[in-house]
Amino acid sequence: MTTIAIVDDNAQAAEAVRYAVEDAGFTPWIFPGKGRSVGWAVNKIKENAQAAICDHRLSALGFAAFNGAELAARLISDNIPAVLISQFVNQDYDVSIRRWRAKVPSLLSRDECRAETIKDALELCRREIRGEIVAGRRKHRTLVRVADMQEEAGEKVIDAILPAWNRQRAVRFPATLVPKRLHGNLKKGAYLIAYVNLAATRPEDLFFEGFEKPRPLDETGA
Repeated sequence: MTTIAIVDDNAQAAEAVRYAVEDAGFTPWIFPGKGRSVGWAVNKIKENAQAAICDHRLSALGFAAFNGAELAARLISDNIPAVLISQFVNQDYDVSIRRWRAKVPSLLSRDECRAETIKDALELCRREIRGEIVAGRRKHRTLVRVADMQEEAGEKVIDAILPAWNRQRAVRFPATLVPKRLHGNLKKGAYLIAYVNLAATRPEDLFFEGFEKPRPLDETGA
């Protein structure tokens, strides 16, 4: 039977996830945590489980020096299915989660974390690890227009318009996703090219990677 690691800094919340994992037909294993490196956490989970469910906010109580999105991304890169959950999806998805979203296919709000959604989310991870990319996760080369630049919690963020996704809605992402060599282009009204999963239906599912400077012909399609 598949063992699922449960990574959560809240013991009561971890117990609630434990019940959902058991209802889904898996064996739960509560990750011990406490401030170790993300590399140590990945190895510990691989020693004890075949998949994981990671809460996003792990550092507030000193449980870990990393967040759940980074841990999930690292696990998936090592072919371990990992589902990211959070009570604060609406607050975190556009910056701290978006930084790792290209590697993390499954994101659930905590109230969505039930037996059936866990099974579906893990299967989506397994498919992506096997190279089976569903439509909503396929990336396309597209124009990104910088609508504004701000700071959020001391970090530079970009509010952008994706004409090929939704011309009326800005999407925020951390400026660190853009290579430093392109930061001279980061000003209001400028265009970049990025690879984005344009078939995503929710803004929290969008990811950005592979930024580059557009050629003159690229901007004519905006």
